[in-house]
Amino acid sequence: MTLSGALVHLRARLSGMLPGRGGGGLAIAVRAVLAATAATAVVLSSVMLYGVFYRLYVPQLLHEAPVYLQYATPPAANTTAVVDLVPASDYKFLSTSQAYSVALDLDVPTSEANQQIGNFMVAIELCNRQGVPVHQSVRPSIVPHQSALVHLLRTAVRAVPLALGLSRESVRLHVPLIEAMYDKHFSPITNARISLSRPLQVYSAHITIRAQFSGLRYWMFYWRLPTAVAFVSAAIVWQLAAGRAGRRIPAGNSGPERPQQ
Repeated sequence: MTLSGALVHLRARLSGMLPGRGGGGLAIAVRAVLAATAATAVVLSSVMLYGVFYRLYVPQLLHEAPVYLQYATPPAANTTAVVDLVPASDYKFLSTSQAYSVALDLDVPTSEANQQIGNFMVAIELCNRQGVPVHQSVRPSIVPHQSALVHLLRTAVRAVPLALGLSRESVRLHVPLIEAMYDKHFSPITNARISLSRPLQVYSAHITIRAQFSGLRYWMFYWRLPTAVAFVSAAIVWQLAAGRAGRRIPAGNSGPERPQQ
């Protein structure tokens, strides 16, 4: 029996113990308290049901981790980094039924050395616990070009923040690496190997894994209030219908007593 059905059954039993429908204020007060208790219990249980369903069904939107690039001794060699995406080897942090996109964000100085590098390649390998690559990708990128005049004008406009150390001459590079990636159930990714084909000067770097919600998950995440109202309302209607149906079921199946011989 559902919670609403139990409250309806209790209300029916108490009503039979009280005076008739016009039998005084005590019966009305008890019925009002029972109705308010039943309504509160139904609403709270529906909200809790939706909260549990949301937590189990909608995964975390964003996963970020810092990338510490290691520069090799010959300057021409690749710049590499290994990023641990999970705190423990037995922990799986991505949903296997959800598509993800992977990108690398680089905060690089607009120096002459970076301008002279030109195009460079960014490679990534997402590996499982055994270090076997599960997903791989290689994408190009470049530091945006700035002419001497544009650089001079921008420096003049930002002269005061630059002098006070509140700003710096840098540009943010967003490099999309993988789209529509699904994690594998029996081979979940735990770390990432990242390499740059040229020794780019970098202030900081971050790897970003973002969930690409679609369907019901999209509505539950980006339209939380309307979706929650719809789900909670449906749960309330279901509980009331179940309680009403349970009230019509007889308490026992025993028939009339047979006369003793």
